[in-house]
Amino acid sequence: MGINRQQFTKYLSGMARPSLGNLRRIADHFGLEEHELLMPHEAFRNVVSLRRPIASSLSDINEQIRNTLFLTTDGVKPLLNQVGYYHNYFMPLEFPGRILRGLFHVYEKDGFIISRNIERYPHDPMHRVNKTNGLFVHTGDKILMFERETKIGRSLWLTVLNPFDEDQPSLLSGLTLGVTRSSGREIACYRVVLEYLGRSINLRAAMRRCNLYASDDRRVAPEIRRQIQNDVLPHEHALLARR
Repeated sequence: MGINRQQFTKYLSGMARPSLGNLRRIADHFGLEEHELLMPHEAFRNVVSLRRPIASSLSDINEQIRNTLFLTTDGVKPLLNQVGYYHNYFMPLEFPGRILRGLFHVYEKDGFIISRNIERYPHDPMHRVNKTNGLFVHTGDKILMFERETKIGRSLWLTVLNPFDEDQPSLLSGLTLGVTRSSGREIACYRVVLEYLGRSINLRAAMRRCNLYASDDRRVAPEIRRQIQNDVLPHEHALLARR
């Protein structure tokens, strides 16, 4: 964790408070958010009990689940090309006619391809920021991503993406299915696009671009705007991913 035992003991006893950097290290080590570590004891206990995993780590997942999700070296190797930062785009139910642009980080850790996603909702006073953690899985000709939001863990999303296309080498397009952030917690399906930014980026500048945009806003590329519209054309008969 990078914090000596004596200093950590002071944190536990209340004799000292961790710096912002150490608070981040502790939160990352235990899979929590910084603000959760500062909750009252009872509230913290409730959050942790909701999130308690069945297995202590991914290495404890049984063989059947590993085989079902194709969590093998052969399954991870094709995904190494997808490692890096992305802007993700979709049109959420909670904000009709608006495009949400978030920031994804996809990286390899302990032999798995992991993602972290952050979305900003500046006009929502209750939930200005939404964070999710995810797992990428390769299925031959498609990419699957399983996500769970980090705050309480009640929201799950499954995304299926087409791989990079020669005509659109920086875009991953697909569909995402999950539970909305609205009070009714509706089950919804959206078209989604991930726009590749690179493996090393200016994070501050990328975060400034995370926001809600009008559906015709030219700051979002026309091709992306076309691919994330959630309409069903007469010849489609279902909500299909667009390329």
